[in-house]
Amino acid sequence: MDAWSRGIFLKRKHLTFAVTKMVEEVNKLSEFVIEMKGITKTFPGTKALDKVDLSIKPGEIHALLGENGAGKSTLMNVLIGQYTMDEGEIFMDGQPVKIGSPKEAFAKNIVIVPQELNLIPEASIAENIFLGNERAKGTLINWKDAQREAAELLKLLDVEIDVMQPVKKLSAAYQQLVSIARALAYSPRVLILDEPTAVLTNKEAVTLFASMRRLKKAGTSMIFITHHLDEVMEQADRATIMRDGQLVKVTEIKDITKDEIITNMAGKKVQESKHVNRKVSDEVFFEAQNMTRPGEFSDVSFKVRKGEILCVAGLVGAGRTEIFKSVFGITRPEPGAKMFVEGKEVDIKEPGAALKLGMGYVSEERRHDGITPGMSVMENMMLPSYDQLKKNGLINFKEAAKITDEYIGRFRIKTAGREALIKNLSGGNQQKVIVARWMAKGIKMLIMDEPTRGIDVNAKAEIHALVRELADNGVAVVVISSEMEEVLALADRVMVVHQGKIKGYIEDVDMTTEEDVLKVAFQ
Repeated sequence: MDAWSRGIFLKRKHLTFAVTKMVEEVNKLSEFVIEMKGITKTFPGTKALDKVDLSIKPGEIHALLGENGAGKSTLMNVLIGQYTMDEGEIFMDGQPVKIGSPKEAFAKNIVIVPQELNLIPEASIAENIFLGNERAKGTLINWKDAQREAAELLKLLDVEIDVMQPVKKLSAAYQQLVSIARALAYSPRVLILDEPTAVLTNKEAVTLFASMRRLKKAGTSMIFITHHLDEVMEQADRATIMRDGQLVKVTEIKDITKDEIITNMAGKKVQESKHVNRKVSDEVFFEAQNMTRPGEFSDVSFKVRKGEILCVAGLVGAGRTEIFKSVFGITRPEPGAKMFVEGKEVDIKEPGAALKLGMGYVSEERRHDGITPGMSVMENMMLPSYDQLKKNGLINFKEAAKITDEYIGRFRIKTAGREALIKNLSGGNQQKVIVARWMAKGIKMLIMDEPTRGIDVNAKAEIHALVRELADNGVAVVVISSEMEEVLALADRVMVVHQGKIKGYIEDVDMTTEEDVLKVAFQ
């Protein structure tokens, strides 16, 4: 740890992260800072956890691994008091504890950074970091101290930005870093990181890992949930692997390979998605000309062919998402832009117009834009298709149920049934419902923004197979992805975007490397 970092850690009480003599003595009382024993949790129709054990050592990075729906998030929600376990015990420093709410978890310095962002868009960065953990003198909040300390916490993550600006102005990557800074403000002894690098660039992820190593050296224990197994192999000390709500294996990372982790997660050997050479029609489905939105993208023109998988690559913040939000009518480009569908000029003023033209959209913000949490799996899947199922003004719900059940089976969606609320599904299974929604609708072009973010290797391969199936059936598919492996596995053609401009295309994807894509971006 360099002198500057050491000064930041020791400067204030809430930044020491368990470096004191007292914590050292407490750590000696038990081999584990946290022990969860025999944890069982049942939801209606589903046994989410079945006698699961988890033990975390002081100052270790412990990977919690498993496919979507394996029970990882449920186990963490039990640990932080969000869910009440049906059976089992939790120990902290060898002593039994009861954690009845996230507030009680905070009081014990157990803090989670959730996968889905839960910031207040209109509030400032500083306000978000100290929300519920305010720096107060008597009854008055000391905003000057809060702003200074917020800036210090962000510096630990190598981020220097104006902490008074509203969070809504930040990219998803910077919002994730603000969420991590908010967790650090609680001086965590146990820090739970749920897919922390999902929206980060490689450079931002490297900075986060450096911060994790500093925290580890200072005595903080981390539970690291990720589907990026390369990160696990490089950063974690030990791993607990789960499958179908049960404990499969606890191992030192040095004693296991990535392929063995995947096999333990899936219960079988999984073939990772490989590039497939496909023959694509020359017939253009969609064309954009001279699209500009100040501050987002400039003079963008491109074509998408029928049956083509066009992958859009570039760094986070390059303008990829913004371009296709305008294509789908979520935002409007400046006057002068033109769009054509099957050769006919169209005016897409809002998403409803895009839907009528046979276009679908899978948002990168699954929980915010993709699902309606209070509705069932069937309602979320069939909502855009109800018009097609009407007869004499009445929806044929029997047919809707039949189609839903077909896709639940075909996509291997883990759910108690079509009437289960979608909010009770894991993130990966929610994503499968969203993809099924557009397949059931019978769309002609599908825009997918980060379609496999937070999805395990097995589910990712399944989604990739479904994308190819769509394209094989003549659907034009646009995949926006920050994962270069995904881009190179899926693409028939790669469109490279940098700083709001299309920098070029890669046609011969089979012979392409990540470095080749970056060269195009920066040329």
